[in-house]
Amino acid sequence: MSSFTKKLALWRLAVAIIYNRFMGFLSRLVPRRKMIINIEQGVLQGQYYKTRLSNKPFVSFLGIPYAEPPIDELRFKPPVKHPGWTGVYKAFSEKSKCVQHDIMITKKIVGSEDCLYLNIFVPQELNEKKPVMMFVHGGAFNFGSGSSDFYSPDYLIEENVILVTFNYRLNVLGFLNLDIDDCPGNVGLKDQLFAFKWVKENISAFGGDANNITIFGESAGSASVHYHILSPLSKGVYQRAIMQSGCAFNPWAFNSKHKNAALKIAADLGCPSDDPHKIVQYLRKVPVQDLVKATTIKSKFEGQREVLVYQFVPTIESDLVGERFLPAHPEELSKTATSIPLISGVNNIEGMIVFGEHRFGKLMNFNKVEEISKLLESEIKCDEVKNRIQSFYFNDYDSKTDIEKLENICALFSDVFFTKDFHKAFNYLLVKGNTPVYNYEFKFDGEINVCKRLLFATRPKFLKLKGACHADELSYLFFGKLFAFTPKPNSKELSMCRTMCKLWTNFAKTGNPNSSDLKVKWDRTSLENPKYLSIDGDDTHMVDGQVNGAKVQFWDDLAELVKLNQKL
Repeated sequence: MSSFTKKLALWRLAVAIIYNRFMGFLSRLVPRRKMIINIEQGVLQGQYYKTRLSNKPFVSFLGIPYAEPPIDELRFKPPVKHPGWTGVYKAFSEKSKCVQHDIMITKKIVGSEDCLYLNIFVPQELNEKKPVMMFVHGGAFNFGSGSSDFYSPDYLIEENVILVTFNYRLNVLGFLNLDIDDCPGNVGLKDQLFAFKWVKENISAFGGDANNITIFGESAGSASVHYHILSPLSKGVYQRAIMQSGCAFNPWAFNSKHKNAALKIAADLGCPSDDPHKIVQYLRKVPVQDLVKATTIKSKFEGQREVLVYQFVPTIESDLVGERFLPAHPEELSKTATSIPLISGVNNIEGMIVFGEHRFGKLMNFNKVEEISKLLESEIKCDEVKNRIQSFYFNDYDSKTDIEKLENICALFSDVFFTKDFHKAFNYLLVKGNTPVYNYEFKFDGEINVCKRLLFATRPKFLKLKGACHADELSYLFFGKLFAFTPKPNSKELSMCRTMCKLWTNFAKTGNPNSSDLKVKWDRTSLENPKYLSIDGDDTHMVDGQVNGAKVQFWDDLAELVKLNQKL
């Protein structure tokens, strides 16, 4: 693609964003009917809207504070109950996202520390209390928000469920761990749990069923959902869970070297002490922009891989800390994890999301052992392991076309960062055998696969890869106001949107995704008879076996080889 064509594509994208922002501004100026709700914190006022697909009425309550602003002495601490307000709180607009480095658009530090707010969207059908779906946004625990820019309720709410979206602290503000009560780690996950509990305590006032809550998330949001399944603190707060493309065992979702990360950022910001109590007092006084900016410098510690490394993500909390969310390693916590109905799945070309970090020429070199090594932690970098990976993924590589090579590289990235650990997130539930687990692979390649189409708008060669990139399924569950991709009337995209929303909301309502108005029956999986739903438009169907079963087996065998080498 020429330089001019790239600039034209970026210009069109910028114009679309500006236009959609302007239309959103105009929409807020339209006089709307109001609804008043009374909760413990005070009186809330929401506004009526209509869904984009069918003009169904719903009420939107935006920017509700679910915790005190985590600023000043509350920086790095677990969330604290919000005291409430006097008068009527006009919940008409969303509040700021949590502080982060905006890698997509502005390339600057954006957001606010005062960011612990949630949004509630309530359909207006008159019936008994409605099931509740709480969505945890993704972004590698470092980016994103619950904003309607990406997660507007228009599609899901047509199925008569209440949708809740929210923000939680990210990056160093959400996951700095100094092994002390003043900075215990995982406060971003504790924010999530605080939001879940707030909803459980208050949702009946909105017409919701406090005993029928489903938590669901994508990418880091999905890994977060898994952490809540594992955490002893989250038991009993929700009834069901949906995990989309992420789990606690993925390499980017857990950091065993949190002490190194904490001491390094303190030193980088000029802290003269290595005492954790003095460090936290020092870092509380650092301007938030400087604090987050310090994390944008790529760094890794001995033994860590070089690709998709984030230092401030979930960690094990010290036994010196009270109220530990993660008191042990996820593998250990799996033994006592809560058994709940679960949907868990991946997209078929997840690894395409990693392409954005590399130029085409460098990307095409990932068939080489030295490049493969950059994807691995030190304990699995022995020559035999690397050579087996090269042979498995890159046999006859040089004789293939560029697209075939990209497919091989994408498969490697998909498996390393998402698929190889996928089954670990639910196998322990299958072993217990007392709760339904539904697996899926999303592979629909439609016109509103937003992540794929936006990331590679200036790299059209990548768009020739068939299937669904990481996060592409979200376009069929949510309307994103920022880019405003919508399914055309009577299109395969609209049909896919209807099917996805029906499956997800059926599960939220009853624990079973099936209903008579669907063309496919989704059977639960088991250890003895694994199976999954291949979600691909009109070709959606059940498949016998495990998702990417041969590849999962390859990595399981490699893990055994690594253990054997470590014993020698």
